[in-house]
Amino acid sequence: NALPDGGWNFMCDAASDAEPDMTGMALQALAGYRDQNGVQTAIDRAITRMSGMQNGDGGFTSWGAPNLEGCAQMLAALCALGISVDDARFVKNGTTLEDNLLTFYTPGKGFAHSAESTGSDLMATEQALQGLIALERAGAGQTGLYEMSDAAALARKTHPDVRVAA
Repeated sequence: NALPDGGWNFMCDAASDAEPDMTGMALQALAGYRDQNGVQTAIDRAITRMSGMQNGDGGFTSWGAPNLEGCAQMLAALCALGISVDDARFVKNGTTLEDNLLTFYTPGKGFAHSAESTGSDLMATEQALQGLIALERAGAGQTGLYEMSDAAALARKTHPDVRVAA
């Protein structure tokens, strides 16, 4: 269940505030069920809450610090919901979620968890790549990050000698 403020959090505790990474994950899971009773309303409330929580630099703060994961998960959520990265609700001071996410990148090393981090972080890098792949797939009109039903057809086309499940 969503929190009273419209989002979700790690603790599933109504006394705690919404968290952008958990809300982003919940939105990705709900995207395919928008036609079911109450789901679109929950999505709309969460989108409004996340837009309101977004920092002026286009990113999000969780557990007291700006970090990559909330940005990455919300980027993937917007893509799953068919909401453009340029949607005015998620552009702050001319900066998109994608713009903010890229500020965590160190060339040749990967993505950092937070601006205060001194190096790359494997989980942050994984989540950043998921968000960027979701954005690329959405921009190309392809199926979503977790659906990827087009991947099997592409694999059969490019590698006809390899057996790929349908």
